[in-house]
Amino acid sequence: MKLYIQCLNVECMKIVKWILIPLLILIALFFAMGLVNSSIEYGHTITVNKNVKEAWAVTEDESKLDQWLAGFVSEDLLSGEQNRVGSQYKVVVKPSPKEVAFEMIETLVARDEFSLLEMHFESDFGTFDQTMKFTAKGNQTEIATESIVSGGNILTNSMVGWMELLGGSFQKQEEENINKLKKVIEENTTDYFPGEGEGNLD
Repeated sequence: MKLYIQCLNVECMKIVKWILIPLLILIALFFAMGLVNSSIEYGHTITVNKNVKEAWAVTEDESKLDQWLAGFVSEDLLSGEQNRVGSQYKVVVKPSPKEVAFEMIETLVARDEFSLLEMHFESDFGTFDQTMKFTAKGNQTEIATESIVSGGNILTNSMVGWMELLGGSFQKQEEENINKLKKVIEENTTDYFPGEGEGNLD
């Protein structure tokens, strides 16, 4: 009986060893990502067949945000003046029907009309910074984004790092959003500058 128990214990130890060691290695690798990569940088560039003033106006049109920003629900001014540097907004996002909506606080960091938008977002998950640059190319406009996402701690940093490494999640989402923006701009029929006619460039 004692011999049987000893054999059983040996077998149990072998099983524990082959399960526990790989598990510990996986956990270590997971958190190592958070130490190595505290942030992820990505971006996307498009060229739209509209002049820079119209492209800019469509991008800033709140009524069109849900047409190109995945999961966008609402944006409400919390402080400051609308579209003024320093103004803050509560942004609500629901990534998918099965996921719970979450809030972000957006701060408008920089705004150079028809040229540059720089925004900072904070949430329980971490921070997100995005710069959008608009460059006139005759009657076309180049729009380039530069984005950085960071987790709030080693756990979320690790999640961010592995999401991007394994599936390129953030880059893919950026490309999807900005490609949708291109479609919304090029299909726009709203006259944001009445009286100026087409090609609203000064």
